[in-house]
Amino acid sequence: MKRRRISKAAPIELPEELIHEILLRLPVKSLLRFKSVSKAWRTTISGAFFIRSHLNHSTSKREQNPSLLISPLALTTRVSQTQGDQPWPPTTFSTRIRFYQWPPEPDRALDDQASLIHSKDYSGEFSSVCHFAHCDGLVLLPTNTKVYLFNPATRDAITLPDQENPNTMPVPRRVCLPVGLGLDPGCGRYKVVRPFFRSRHPQTDIFLMGTQVYTVGGGGDTANWREVADPPYPPLKWITAKSLNGHVYWNIDTYNLSPRPRCLLRFSLQHETFGVTAFPDAMDPDLDEPFLLEAVRGELFMTTPASARPGPQPLTLLWALVRDDGMMNSRWELRYSIDVSHNCRPLALLPEGRVMLLVRGCIVYHYRPDGNELMEVCALEELRYQRRRAGSFERNAGRDAFFFIVTSYVESL
Repeated sequence: MKRRRISKAAPIELPEELIHEILLRLPVKSLLRFKSVSKAWRTTISGAFFIRSHLNHSTSKREQNPSLLISPLALTTRVSQTQGDQPWPPTTFSTRIRFYQWPPEPDRALDDQASLIHSKDYSGEFSSVCHFAHCDGLVLLPTNTKVYLFNPATRDAITLPDQENPNTMPVPRRVCLPVGLGLDPGCGRYKVVRPFFRSRHPQTDIFLMGTQVYTVGGGGDTANWREVADPPYPPLKWITAKSLNGHVYWNIDTYNLSPRPRCLLRFSLQHETFGVTAFPDAMDPDLDEPFLLEAVRGELFMTTPASARPGPQPLTLLWALVRDDGMMNSRWELRYSIDVSHNCRPLALLPEGRVMLLVRGCIVYHYRPDGNELMEVCALEELRYQRRRAGSFERNAGRDAFFFIVTSYVESL
């Protein structure tokens, strides 16, 4: 009996538009593997248009199901804030930087596991760290010696070059300069902005600051720090800037300034010039402290106490910036009045008008304004921090943390 020959069916070729739409919906981890499928796929995934489209899709998805990026920062030697002979802030931070994602999937919003997506050790390179800046999946980590830029999803990391400027004063050992990270809408590249100490006024003790800009992925002169305009006021040390819509915002160091400016410092990433953003008109004029800033879903939020009266405050106010021309003609809208410690900031805006808050730097809450309901979601020290190997967890990673750096996170290529 003759055997029948079975002809192999020709492979089905999908339209390029359909392949593009399928790839857009995949996580970064899968896309990195699929680059090796074919030269055409590699070209598509590596293209600027696809990278921006994938980021937009990820951002839209995370608006409904927010994801947090958590970095527990530990000390190698514990210090007491009350002991006068101990340095403050501490200079014994661990140089191991870890990034965990929580929740790892939208349907695990109340899971107690945070998944490790990237870690790196910089042994001996720094001793103090500051809060990081996040923009489009990139994370900027300033320290007392260097500045590091990460993409946790791709596990890429670079150390920015040391600044080269003969006019700078030496940076004190325990000072982290207030850097910022944002997207320049003009050239489409990301820029890092870093103030530096130019001089110190002998009578007023006020620092005069300069500013440098580093263009990520730039060539020629932009591959190094470039000196740009000087700020009209000194930005506050240790407070990392927030970026939104092509601008970077800082709190102002009002020490010895008279009169004290009632505004934020604003830097245009496209024009590389400074402006100011006035405080809300309805804010208590006697309030005088650095306010917590956060960029959430295309809006800049500022957290303030309800008043400057001494003692516990009954309400914390969350203001949203709705107009800003950089010339003191800003307009803010009072978005939330919450019965909680003013040491809180919004992490994400949720469906049904709810907001996700981080309170006292370590507890995540959901707030429902229609019923003035505040519900604790988790304490970060109680999360289980998973290693890369499934089922294996870091021992006491949360409990050993000196503090947590937390931000709403969108992965990108």
